[in-house]
Amino acid sequence: MKPTRVAALAALGMFLTSVSVYSLTPPGGVQISADTSAQSGVALNDTLPKPDNGTAQGPGATFNAGTTLHVEGRLGHEKLAKAGPGETFVMLEVKADPGKATARAPVNLALVIDRSGSMKGNRLRNAIQGALAAVERLHDGDVVSVVTFDARTSVLVPPTTIDSSSRSRVRSDIQGITLGGDTCISCGIEDGLAQLERTVGRVNRMIVLSDGDATAGIRDIPGFRSMAQRARDRGAAITTIGVDVDYNERIMTAIAADSNGRHYFVENESALERVFESEAESLTTTLASATEAEIELAPGVELVRVFDRTFRRVGNKVVVPLGSFTGGDVKTILVKVKVPSDQEGIQSVANVDLTYKDHIGNSDGRCGGKLALAVSNGGASDIDALVEGRLNRSETASVLKEANELFQQGRVADAKKKLEDRERAVVAASAAANTRAPLTRKGDVDKDFSNQQSVLADANQAFATPPAAQAPMATAGAGSFAQAAPAAAPQEARAAKAGVKKNAKVALDMGF
Repeated sequence: MKPTRVAALAALGMFLTSVSVYSLTPPGGVQISADTSAQSGVALNDTLPKPDNGTAQGPGATFNAGTTLHVEGRLGHEKLAKAGPGETFVMLEVKADPGKATARAPVNLALVIDRSGSMKGNRLRNAIQGALAAVERLHDGDVVSVVTFDARTSVLVPPTTIDSSSRSRVRSDIQGITLGGDTCISCGIEDGLAQLERTVGRVNRMIVLSDGDATAGIRDIPGFRSMAQRARDRGAAITTIGVDVDYNERIMTAIAADSNGRHYFVENESALERVFESEAESLTTTLASATEAEIELAPGVELVRVFDRTFRRVGNKVVVPLGSFTGGDVKTILVKVKVPSDQEGIQSVANVDLTYKDHIGNSDGRCGGKLALAVSNGGASDIDALVEGRLNRSETASVLKEANELFQQGRVADAKKKLEDRERAVVAASAAANTRAPLTRKGDVDKDFSNQQSVLADANQAFATPPAAQAPMATAGAGSFAQAAPAAAPQEARAAKAGVKKNAKVALDMGF
């Protein structure tokens, strides 16, 4: 063959190869960043597509997307070992922009107030003042209802649209709350939800205040969780307020967690007014509501666990409700998955779709992205520093609740040891994570671990004295059971109870 013909055919082959490679390359190209290769040791033939913005690029180990709500997705690992266990994490961090102009979200607020006998004196007076403060924060056109409960409920104020004349009537009705008998928290919630459902097309919130345990109606945690989930599914978040140190923190935190609400521990009832004001203010400045994250797992990817949050399965999709967002709110989702690792190459993990009602644009909002990793003979990369912080936060929250249980059983030494062991583990994890944290998020990683250490130290200090009432101690086969400690003085016992309540609130916050 003549040299000129050989050259022509070679040129044609190069052209066709270039065209085919271009047609198969995702927008943005397949490339690796210097930061990624330096941190995880990913070789060139193991590279992931460049992390995308949720719209224009192929899937990577991270993505960022959104406007009114911003979602950052990231995998626990950029690379997994071939034939390894294939376990990693999907983490979503959803933020509401604090700088966004606040829209006037239409409000539907139900105040559900304990009027049982234990609320006598300053507690009821301050609860009334708090409810009045919340009503003052509402704007004309907002809707409010007020339910009181003891062993039974009373609809003190049916759903009422606030204006110049109705506001004073609502205030007068609230000021007329009087004491009753036992405590049926579930009765109050059921009636409060019924009042909320009489008004549609608004951001729904219920505030439930109690200072005691449930002595009538539903009394078990699963029953309250089910009730809270029904409220959430009907678009109503429940904020719970526990007053003083004798309320049931397990019930109140369960209601808040499963309805996507908040929980407050108010040790001094004089702070009630401020809490009611804060809740009303956040409600009237809601940027987004009815928020849900849908995580569609790629073929072959298995769900192992969803941490700290309720969810539902729809085929290969994991749907996690997140509720409402006020400017500056941050909520996280952490999911453990098992990824196919029998073949080398790029493995898709999940598609993420975040949907919400956008009160800035008065429209339906949506954003999301895709996540993928590399499977390689070269071994797995280290766990992402931000994912490691969130994973440790979940473990710290779990330990706080376990320590509470031990302490309330009288096993003071066991509770303190569990907290101390966890603090040491957090210190070690922090040191490792700091070496891998991206420069732009290093401060966030430091803050996360430092906060966990501080919380654990505070909990340990609060458990310096035994609880007021102790459970019977085991004798034979007690193993690590601590010896019963002498009864604490009243003031010390109160401080210990307050420590339990603080731990329960912090554990809930860490899981969100």
